[in-house]
Amino acid sequence: MKDLGPLIRLHKLQVDEQRRQLTELRTLLERLQEERSRVDTELAEEQRVAAGSIVVSMTFSAYARQMRLRRENLDRSILQAGQRVEDAEEALADAFRELKRYELAQEERDQRRRQERARRETGTFDEISATRFQRRKDETD
Repeated sequence: MKDLGPLIRLHKLQVDEQRRQLTELRTLLERLQEERSRVDTELAEEQRVAAGSIVVSMTFSAYARQMRLRRENLDRSILQAGQRVEDAEEALADAFRELKRYELAQEERDQRRRQERARRETGTFDEISATRFQRRKDETD
């Protein structure tokens, strides 16, 4: 039976890469959500200022339209990033399951090797004991 060590190392690297990608995607999603929140806060503040000034209120509608477009773009980006995070989580789970499958197979192989070695050692010890017994018996006869 071949050792699965190299295959396990390869899958560990893949799991680590999947984790790194997932972390990057989650960071991107958080930044987008923070930007979305900042846009909402900024729009509310500008709306408050526009309510107190006739000059500002004349240009507020164009500003508000641009901010709504920006918010819609952010919402689309957030949805896409959220989907990418879900896909990355699924890919990570798959990679981890694959790694575990190889690790368990290696553990079973190692266990079988230990059992076979113990069986051979027991046979060797039994043979040595039988030989000693026979020698002692021959010496006493």
